[in-house]
Amino acid sequence: MAEIINAENKPEKQVEYATFWSRAGAYILDGIIVGAFTLIINAINIANFKSFLIYIPIAIVAIFYKPFMESKYGATFGKMALKLKVTDQNFNQIDFKQSLLRSIILIFPAILFVPIYYFAFNNPNLAEYSQIFEFAQGLATEYPIQSWISNLGFLIIVIDIIVLLTDQTKTQRSLHDRIGKTYVLFYRK
Repeated sequence: MAEIINAENKPEKQVEYATFWSRAGAYILDGIIVGAFTLIINAINIANFKSFLIYIPIAIVAIFYKPFMESKYGATFGKMALKLKVTDQNFNQIDFKQSLLRSIILIFPAILFVPIYYFAFNNPNLAEYSQIFEFAQGLATEYPIQSWISNLGFLIIVIDIIVLLTDQTKTQRSLHDRIGKTYVLFYRK
């Protein structure tokens, strides 16, 4: 944020809102970072253990990554790499509650997967699969509701993007920004 001088010769912060493409880039980077971690651990779990107790910490990391990072550091790793920061309406750092609220539309579908995985890891029909993609196909066959949840998550992301792209203000706010009463800014020191 650059400083500008107002009419009373006092410095003010000039705000530069993050663009769609910078936000999309941060989202992709976060997907690679968290996705790679969870995919590797899940693949090891499915190949060797098929343990719901191993799945739970993975799910917790995936679910709480954004709220934790944004409340603690003001940004996820993807946002940090692109010099973005999440703020409240007064351009201050958000707390965990506000970050959780901001992320709720992404967290909700992820939480719905937890009971499915509980049943899946205890399902003898899925015990024979040792490859993650075979397991995923078996999971879709045994629990077709999983496809509905995936589609719900995809629909939420599409709606979030549409809200961001159709924002008529200069603030470039998405649906989850509006829910959490937040802004995403460029943060250049």
